[in-house]
Amino acid sequence: MENRQDTAVFVDLENIYIGFRKEYGRDLQAKELAEKARSFGGVKFINVYADFGEPTYPEHFKIELDNEGIHAVNVPKDRDREGRPTKNKIDIRIVVDVFRSLAFRPEIRRYVFMTGDKIFLDVINLVKNDFGKEVIVSGIEGTVAQVLQEAAHRYDPFVIEGDYQEKLRRFIELMDELEHRILDGTYNYLGWKLIIDHLYESPSFEFSTWGEAREFFERIKREGKILFKFYPGESREIEAYRLDRKNPLVRRILGLDALAGTATRR
Repeated sequence: MENRQDTAVFVDLENIYIGFRKEYGRDLQAKELAEKARSFGGVKFINVYADFGEPTYPEHFKIELDNEGIHAVNVPKDRDREGRPTKNKIDIRIVVDVFRSLAFRPEIRRYVFMTGDKIFLDVINLVKNDFGKEVIVSGIEGTVAQVLQEAAHRYDPFVIEGDYQEKLRRFIELMDELEHRILDGTYNYLGWKLIIDHLYESPSFEFSTWGEAREFFERIKREGKILFKFYPGESREIEAYRLDRKNPLVRRILGLDALAGTATRR
């Protein structure tokens, strides 16, 4: 009985993706979304809804969702003559698919709504009270409407933990230390090789090879959120970086907002 597939997951991707970017200062990875969705157990299907033509999402994101076995449902927004979005139909499509599941898949007993938008309150109450299904709401902390949390049987925040997040924290602290120690007014960037050398040599990261350190750095680069990239030099381009100190994740880890508040009070 424990292995039965009786869970359906509906993901309002725009809500989750933008909230994740604000919370963690980087783009959500398809694998992270898949791991969270499957953590609820016995998953029959995972539907992810978005207008994948929006610049919000990298071009490869939908393909990565497909590779994870997730049904990526493209819901284009209505647009005016200038191409500006005028109406978001995602909520309607999610509700239609929820009712389709209720009608034709009676074996589904657990409904997971990954969103924070209170527009789904009525359908959550209906699934829970009229159909007697278990309802779970999951979303990024600080973005989930309180009424959704209270309506669900359980609220399960979407929190990224584990080895990568810890290494990302250490990386930000290492970059901060290197910038303060090396960037003394003569330079305003750190060369990529120098950064990887320090990653490899730092015992707190425990990289067994220089290549592992470089692979970790390349992942951070691909996410493209916590670093500024420079190409200084007149005769040739030099790939170099420094922290984006406006990034919310960088600011939180380095305590920059707290420092700014202290300075203001003074």
